[in-house]
Amino acid sequence: MTGARRARRGWFRTNTAALGALVIAIPLAGWWSTRSDYKSWYAAEPRDPVAVAAGGTSYAGATWYAASVEEDPQAGAGRQVDPIPAGATRVRVYFRLQVDNLSALEGLGGCRPQLRAPDGRVWNESSSTAGDFQDRPTGCTGGYDSEPQSWRGAAAQYYLKPVAGKPFDTVAVFVVPSAVASSAEPTITWATKLPQYLAFPR
Repeated sequence: MTGARRARRGWFRTNTAALGALVIAIPLAGWWSTRSDYKSWYAAEPRDPVAVAAGGTSYAGATWYAASVEEDPQAGAGRQVDPIPAGATRVRVYFRLQVDNLSALEGLGGCRPQLRAPDGRVWNESSSTAGDFQDRPTGCTGGYDSEPQSWRGAAAQYYLKPVAGKPFDTVAVFVVPSAVASSAEPTITWATKLPQYLAFPR
């Protein structure tokens, strides 16, 4: 034999550059994905309160006034009410607002009334037996009712189409732990306004 055979390069030595790129690329991809998910969550999280003053606060094309909160409200006359879980309390919130131009009502659709505890927990409106306690329209656009007045009884006066420049009330009913019923703060959010939300101090 006239010459020594050259040693073959191993697979790891041959692919050192590719492996090095993977060592960098995989954690980078994970970081980027996590960062994107966090940014999406953070952008959709209501965290910038716009406090509503007692004298009224202008927001989203309407003037908002202080909310009225009732703990353990009474149901409408003659209504059979289903029990709620032990340790829970119903909370009824009346929101008052006014629009100077009725076209502004379109921008108020899709609102989400909530109760927010001081520790950050949030509750949505109750949908189970809330109807027994709703004596005003729900949502933020007001409302009117085509049913005869006798169908609504004393509450019929509230089921009228909003009038420009005149305040009107809406209602939301919640079921929350009794421990936070007196401290939870009413709020309203819109997907298009996040991260801002309307806060109604108690």
